[in-house]
Amino acid sequence: MSTISVTNVKHESSTPNNIVLTSDGDIQIARALGLGGATYGTSGQVLTSAGSGAVPTWATATNLTRGTAAATTSGTEVDFTSLPAGIKKITLVLDSVSVNDTNNVFVRLSTGGTFATTGYESQSMRIQNASTSAAVTDTTQFVIISNDNASRLWTGSFTWHNITGNTWVMSGNCNTDGDARAVVCSGRIALGGTLDGLRMRTAGTFDNGQVNIFYEV
Repeated sequence: MSTISVTNVKHESSTPNNIVLTSDGDIQIARALGLGGATYGTSGQVLTSAGSGAVPTWATATNLTRGTAAATTSGTEVDFTSLPAGIKKITLVLDSVSVNDTNNVFVRLSTGGTFATTGYESQSMRIQNASTSAAVTDTTQFVIISNDNASRLWTGSFTWHNITGNTWVMSGNCNTDGDARAVVCSGRIALGGTLDGLRMRTAGTFDNGQVNIFYEV
C-alpha cells in the first residue's frame, strides 16, 4: 500500500482545486473526514451519496430500536412513554394478548406526556370464518382489535408512519390462535405536537400474553 504524507494537496489545473486519487488497494484515513470543507458530521452519522458530481453528505442512520416487552396478564393499560423525538415509524407487536371479556383493544398516542383523546379517524374490522364481519369505528382512539370473546388470543402487529409534520397514519392486522378470526384496521391522527408515547388499553382487563414496540428514527 502506498502512503501520501503531505500538509496540503492542491491540483493547480483543476478549477475547484480537486484532486482525484484512485486505488485498487486499502485506503486508510487516520483523522476526521470533512466533506465540502470542514463538515465532519456528528457521532453516529453515515456517509450518503448525493449523486454524480455532487458532494456526499452526512446523514443520520435509520436505527431500529426494540422497547422492553411488557406482560399483558393484568391491568387495563400498557404504556410506552418517553419515546425520543424524531421517530418516523413505530410498530406495536402483540403476542397472544387477550382480554377477560368482549371489550375491544385500543391505542392512544401522546404528545408532551398527555395522551390524545380526540382527533382520531379509526376503523377496525373483524373477519370470522371467511364469511361474516363486524366493523368498529372510533374518534377517541385507534381501534386495533374488535374483540368478541374472552377466550381470544390475539397475535399480530400494528404500524404507525409519520407521513408529515405530526400526522400519523396507521394500519395493522392480527389473528387468533387456532380460531378462524382475523382483524384488519387503519386510521390517522394529526397530533398537536411531537409523538412521545403510546398506550394500549381496554375497558376490560388484560389476562394473557405480552406486547412490545419497535421504532425507527
